[in-house]
Amino acid sequence: MSHTSPITLLLVDDSRVARLSLLRQLKSFPLEFTILEAASADEAQALMVDKQADAALIDFNMPGRDGIELAHAFRQSHPKMKMALVTANIQEALMKRAHELGMAFLGKPANTAELARFLGVTL
Repeated sequence: MSHTSPITLLLVDDSRVARLSLLRQLKSFPLEFTILEAASADEAQALMVDKQADAALIDFNMPGRDGIELAHAFRQSHPKMKMALVTANIQEALMKRAHELGMAFLGKPANTAELARFLGVTL
């Protein structure tokens, strides 16, 4: 990701509080962001029909399709988008599924240093 221009970042989480928490952390980074938000996999996919994001932070447990299912769909439609699964559901099998899709895995609540590393930000 080039950091000379704003990064477009997609936040997908059914919890508004979780999205606000991520936004608070992101605002502390020395980067410009354009933030796209979605509360479900379906909403995220609809939003991305005519948009591009450099990276996505995707919750696992959401109503309807989960974050892994969404990531699989994004691998087809947006193959260059960098993705991280951000979840409190920290299980080895889930980590493995995320890594198989080329996703980073971040525990919830997200650790600021890990979030920065995922985005390539030096704090």
